Amino acid sequence: MFTGCSAAKTVTIVLRGGASQYIEEAGRSLNDAIMIVMRAIKTHAIVAGGGAIEMELSRYLREHMKTIKGKQQLVVQGYAKALETIPKTLAENSGMDSTDVLNKLRQRHNSEGPSGLW
Repeated sequence: MFTGCSAAKTVTIVLRGGASQYIEEAGRSLNDAIMIVMRAIKTHAIVAGGGAIEMELSRYLREHMKTIKGKQQLVVQGYAKALETIPKTLAENSGMDSTDVLNKLRQRHNSEGPSGLW
């Protein structure tokens, strides 16, 4: 390991593992991650994941729902709720309490809006 090289412009990553297939997969995953970071730096733009877009669309629809009367309001409400399925499923699959996560996400999206989330 080399340390104290402040002007260095390269990095070496050593991958070790029990089987070559694991090392190859780790190498591909690392390459993918590096390329994603490079693209984000070059384009100066990212898209939030983890259901952030769906939660913001759901928030917008719930706000718009207040301007609608009759049965159409139920349709918009159902669609807004359906959009929340993605973050809910992600929370459940990661072992979190999906109800708690959705409530916190709704609170953040309602209080801060899209620009305050990043």
